[in-house]
Amino acid sequence: MSKRDQGASVNYYIKRGFLPEAVRNYLCLLGWSPKDNREKIPIEEIIPLFDLKKVVHGHATFDPDKLHWLNSEYARELPDDRFQQLARNALRATGVKLENFSDDYIRAALETCKGKINTFDELAAYGGFYFTDDIVYSPESVAKNLTAENKPRLQAVCEAFARIENFSASEIETAMKATAKELGVKVGAIVHPTRFAVTGSNAGPSLYHLLEVLGKEKVLRRIDRALAIGR
Repeated sequence: MSKRDQGASVNYYIKRGFLPEAVRNYLCLLGWSPKDNREKIPIEEIIPLFDLKKVVHGHATFDPDKLHWLNSEYARELPDDRFQQLARNALRATGVKLENFSDDYIRAALETCKGKINTFDELAAYGGFYFTDDIVYSPESVAKNLTAENKPRLQAVCEAFARIENFSASEIETAMKATAKELGVKVGAIVHPTRFAVTGSNAGPSLYHLLEVLGKEKVLRRIDRALAIGR
């Protein structure tokens, strides 16, 4: 790796939200391996296994994709409290004002993101919709999701949500399945436009759980806003 490469700087990995233990693990395997096909090995196991005589003499190849994958494995196993702290730090670094939200809300929102991101710099794009009402709908995505066929379906979803008293993930799921049955479509036909209306994206945390976290009032307001596009 050239010194001119962005990835040659330690600060690059810090800013990207890589975990120190993942980077250390990966660097230990450059030019050496325990010969048992393992790639995720804690440093406590590496130390007694390491043998300088087994280090290869050729140049090691740095594979960013493999490091990215290894980091996701470590991130998935983080204790909840550490994940929460690192996630909050990552969001604050992007300008999210967490002081505008309750601790319970932040914790619940971030719980839906754990195990879904590879590095913490991906968090804002993945779950940033929790912390802003300024949802951006790209023209291309609007054309794909808010079609003449989907808008009446989304309106039906909105009306079903308005009737839910206990806005929980289980009640939301029940309402969406019932709505899909009434419309004569598969649930996926209303899941995708609903997700897009509420988050501005077609990917993200479990829909029923993210809707519960956002809350009924906010969900209805976002769906109404999406339905108003193009009127």
